[in-house]
Amino acid sequence: MTKLNTLITTATLALLAGAGTSFAQAQATALVDISGKTMVPGFNVTADDLESMNVYNAAGEKIGEIEDVVGTDASTPTGVAIDFERSANLGREHRVVDITKVKQDGLRLVVDIDAAAAAQLPVYDD
Repeated sequence: MTKLNTLITTATLALLAGAGTSFAQAQATALVDISGKTMVPGFNVTADDLESMNVYNAAGEKIGEIEDVVGTDASTPTGVAIDFERSANLGREHRVVDITKVKQDGLRLVVDIDAAAAAQLPVYDD
């Protein structure tokens, strides 16, 4: 009976691990573009104003630009899809960064991120 319990537990854990990955993928694909005139909380600008703005790392180096402001529906901004620069070595896909991780430093937008963290971010296909 112990071997059977071990087998059931192992199978259950494997299914749960796969479900977590599927959930994260489903969550990333469920994001939509925010309506351009929607105000983005914390930035006092519209989604249109944020799009195409350059993004810098904490050292002041340009790492990309905002491709899209995204959210769970067209009027609720929850993240930004960043098009990372090839030279930043953070990948070429548009990756979604939680809006709370983007900081404004004067006229610059700053995201403190490294390659390992960027690789874990959801990919956004618009």
